[in-house]
Amino acid sequence: MKRFLATFVLAVLAARGAAAQQPDPLTTRLKRYTETPIATFQGAECVSIRAPKNVVWRVLVGPETVSTWLLAGVPGVVPRRASYGKGPTASKGDVLSIDATTADGPRRVDLTVIALQPGELLAFLLKSDDADLLDAKVERLTLSFFVDGRPDGTTDLTWASHYDADSPFSALLSPTYMRGRHARRLESLNLFRAIAETAALLPYPPLHDVPTSPQPTSAPRRKK
Repeated sequence: MKRFLATFVLAVLAARGAAAQQPDPLTTRLKRYTETPIATFQGAECVSIRAPKNVVWRVLVGPETVSTWLLAGVPGVVPRRASYGKGPTASKGDVLSIDATTADGPRRVDLTVIALQPGELLAFLLKSDDADLLDAKVERLTLSFFVDGRPDGTTDLTWASHYDADSPFSALLSPTYMRGRHARRLESLNLFRAIAETAALLPYPPLHDVPTSPQPTSAPRRKK
């Protein structure tokens, strides 16, 4: 039995490694804007929002509502405030701190902005999560948000997750955990959609004045 289990674990890890070698379009897109190594692609969800792209982007990069929608669906958690360390909105290299109250008391999540292309892409790398509020039993968790405007005036927002299992046992349980993560991501995106669509209806929404269109990119410098 032990030999069978060991063989099965190796097979699972080998299959995951083979899948990781197949670059998906979202990972390819993300790597254009960051030098941070990205873990294995673990899936993505997308919602269509009845709001202009610039409104969706400005809600995404502002910290005022992020704790509410990002922690949606996390059981036993009451979202509190969120803020960036260096400025009022997201900037590459800055850290987003999210405070929440749990049954065990106050907790904090810190996320580092590893990629930002105005109006197009915002990506975080999990820096610390002392209560495993976002994802337990994983390593190198990356949360990436892709914004795509449509000709009819709506906007698609895609949430992609990249991470590695922290142990062979976690790899075995991955399909079970992924179903829960899938449902939670959709709940978060649906709440974000409601927030953005409400902001789009306000004559003067309380949104930050930030760049909302892509900026010229340069390829990451290669180390000599």
